[in-house]
Amino acid sequence: MSGGGARGLAHVGVLKVLTAAGIPIDCVSGTSMGGVIAAAYACGISVCEIEEKALQLSHMRELVKFLDISYQRRGLLEGTRIRDYLAELFIDQNIENLPVRLALPAVDLIQAREIVFTSGLVLPAVLATIAVPGLFQPVEIGPYRLVDGGVLNNLPVDRVRELGADIVIAIDAQFDPYSEKPWQDLPVRPGFPVPLPDFFLDFYRAELIMVAELTKAHLKDSPPDLLIRTPIPLDVDIFLGFPRIPEVIAAGEFAAREALPQIQRLLKAARA
Repeated sequence: MSGGGARGLAHVGVLKVLTAAGIPIDCVSGTSMGGVIAAAYACGISVCEIEEKALQLSHMRELVKFLDISYQRRGLLEGTRIRDYLAELFIDQNIENLPVRLALPAVDLIQAREIVFTSGLVLPAVLATIAVPGLFQPVEIGPYRLVDGGVLNNLPVDRVRELGADIVIAIDAQFDPYSEKPWQDLPVRPGFPVPLPDFFLDFYRAELIMVAELTKAHLKDSPPDLLIRTPIPLDVDIFLGFPRIPEVIAAGEFAAREALPQIQRLLKAARA
């Protein structure tokens, strides 16, 4: 499951369709928002509960509760409130003991390489994979200073292959910098809950282009058996899309229903 901020909640819609159709899911991997959804599913949290929690974030009054401005300036947000929220979901759970196998990628700023969590506590791994540079402070774990796994591997097909997956379905919900307008070109300046300077928007535009190019390279080297691209409206972006979460989830459902016959053919061929 790819990252993508608010757009990443399309994964909830995909999971709804797959579970309703009885498609077996043995292992999952995801980065950033995709990592949160993957971890929740791997922990045995029902898709209905995941959807319920996701829909709560569509209300601005709920979203604002997570805003804790950082004064250390290593991230716009301190991240304490998000940590407290996620701790309620993943408290004292170890990845190696989960009912579904899980891999969560992050990136170590010290060694400049990807670090993949397949064991240890779930919560620190989730916090690492969502640590968007500039937005959150890096997560310090042992010798590592970790940031969002999407920096190097936004759609970690290779990580579920390593977990033993025979059939891999990749869901890409990320912002497409080639077909979608940057925030600076929108008719109205975005009303972020936290005021953002223009250089921040330029920085993220550049990062999204790099992520898109890296994803293309990864998919060429480690192609999935099926790639699902969720048809999220072009004006729903990673930061401002939270009020439209019902629409984002519906886009995931639509994409999964369209892909379901092909998934069933893949399963039938694998069992033959």
